[in-house]
Amino acid sequence: MRAIKGLIIKDLLQLKSYKRTLIVFMAIFILTSISQENTRNVLTVMITLGFGMFSIATFSYDEMAKSDKYILTFPLTKKEVILSKYILVIGATIIGAIIGVIANIILAFSMQNELPNIEELIVIAIGSVFGIGIVEAIQIPCIYKYGAEKGRIQIFIAIAIIAFLLGGIIWIGEKWGINLLENNIITFISNIIPIILSLATVIIYYISYKVAYRIYQKKEI
Repeated sequence: MRAIKGLIIKDLLQLKSYKRTLIVFMAIFILTSISQENTRNVLTVMITLGFGMFSIATFSYDEMAKSDKYILTFPLTKKEVILSKYILVIGATIIGAIIGVIANIILAFSMQNELPNIEELIVIAIGSVFGIGIVEAIQIPCIYKYGAEKGRIQIFIAIAIIAFLLGGIIWIGEKWGINLLENNIITFISNIIPIILSLATVIIYYISYKVAYRIYQKKEI
């Protein structure tokens, strides 16, 4: 664990230069939420996305510096290198979701002098982690397979496919007379969604980790 901790600290030090960019990113969406109340729930999603993508930037740094060649001269295994990346990415994404929820609560209380629907915020936060987790779970193995630049192109394709599939599911549901956006369906989903999404997030990250490790293990550094 000491080796993994060292690798995570190395990545965090690399990300120092991104600190101002992340703060500006958050400030823009906080100001937007202040001026337009109907966009406030999007704040949690965007802050979660910001932190998740912020952590992915470490792959580009490593690729540019060719740091893996140097790192693997130490008594480290490839499994520890991969695991440190996933801990960083998952941790940053979850922290982003928590900050998004807190920001929503502070904004609602300061502007309306009342607490928002905490349960709804938690569902949105878990959904954000799940949605961004899918993107990250596809992106990380792609980066190890094709490199940071080509991996970025692959993820845009993956996002387009996911959006197309979701749109297709809604369209098919409407054709069959099932409106997936009806309130009673949303209410039913909101009761079970936190558990389902939490389990699904763990599963997709685990599968992604296994795939990324297999790719990295075969890769010549």
